[in-house]
Amino acid sequence: RKKTKKAEKANDRMRISTAGVRRSLGAMRNNLLLVTFAFGGTLAVVGKLINKFKEQELAEKKLSAALGFTSKSLLDQASALQQTTAFGDEAIIGVQALIGMFTKDEEQIKVLTKATLDLSAAKGMDLTAAADLVSKSFGSSTNALSRYGIEVTGVVGSTERLEMLTGNVAKLFGGQAVAQANTLSGSLS
Repeated sequence: RKKTKKAEKANDRMRISTAGVRRSLGAMRNNLLLVTFAFGGTLAVVGKLINKFKEQELAEKKLSAALGFTSKSLLDQASALQQTTAFGDEAIIGVQALIGMFTKDEEQIKVLTKATLDLSAAKGMDLTAAADLVSKSFGSSTNALSRYGIEVTGVVGSTERLEMLTGNVAKLFGGQAVAQANTLSGSLS
């Protein structure tokens, strides 16, 4: 009988001990799952940051190639416009690069970039498509913006053509890029 009681006590201690080990293993498993989840989330964020950096670098290279030099002034404009619009600076630099294929004048590129952002925001169109329309209307004899009610005349690449294009875009769509940034969806972009 003594041996049976001793065995029962030993068995009870073993059950209690086993239950404690099970709880500990369960807690370890939960902690491991949390660490794995956090690590996976961190990797996803790092991956997104790397992709954004690559987009930025590529956009800057395209702009430099289009101009034949690196323009700090245009990069600064892109950074400033990112603060007041829903467009990222890498996308804005891409617009500047497209426009830079038609003019090397930084001031003209700046004005045309703002017009492009407003057109894109107002018409809900892809920023690259808007840049293509604006740059072609300014830098070629084709007025690609006529279907949007924007008249553009004057000698290709001239100040007169620039002023008419940007003035007419501003009349119809001026301030749309900034207004879009002041919406919930714009502020989350």
